[in-house]
Amino acid sequence: MPSVIFGLLALALGLVGITSWWWSVTEFLRGAAPVALIFLGMLAVAAGVQSVRQPRTGKGFTSAPDIDG
Repeated sequence: MPSVIFGLLALALGLVGITSWWWSVTEFLRGAAPVALIFLGMLAVAAGVQSVRQPRTGKGFTSAPDIDG
């Protein structure tokens, strides 16, 4: 129960803060959005490179047949 009360109180104070300092919030978002996009882009590129590096195995992929006899 205390966590619910704390959550509601934090939500109320956050809404009051956003409405009171709306222009400061927008300034922060305008500065944080490009930085977040750069980090998300780097993360997406890293995930793409890692998926290309891993050998593909599983459904639909077969290995070369064993010809040793």
